[in-house]
Amino acid sequence: MPTLLAELLDPHKRSDHLYGVADVEEPWHLYEIDLAAGDWAGAADNGVALQWRADTHLLKYELWDGPPPPLTTWDATWSGSVRMGCGRVSALSGHGGGVFSGAEFDLGRREAVWQVRVHRKSLGHEEFTAELVGCTVFKIQFWAAPPGR
Repeated sequence: MPTLLAELLDPHKRSDHLYGVADVEEPWHLYEIDLAAGDWAGAADNGVALQWRADTHLLKYELWDGPPPPLTTWDATWSGSVRMGCGRVSALSGHGGGVFSGAEFDLGRREAVWQVRVHRKSLGHEEFTAELVGCTVFKIQFWAAPPGR
């Protein structure tokens, strides 16, 4: 069974436009990812684009030693692969023309290809305090891609 190696709940609760998660040394690649109509997530070198309208967003990162167990109770799931240059990632968001970075999460390897799975869940009254109701949580799980990818 796969083991969770590291995790980080980004302490920044975002109330602005979330662009996605990018390699901290090459964040501009995130803006080059074109999502198809109806898609809310996608990846290319050095970034995972996320597009979802919500009042606030929270992000949790996880690093696994293999494919993590599926989370069937979440609203939606996207999966793919991404190459990250420096091996450290951060969320990027914007408001009023400014761009803001979140907490850094270290994947532990430079120039590596990662499998990534993004789970999305909107928090409701039945589960959470009023402070978190209406917030959308993204759980972003990484594990090493098989050789040759």
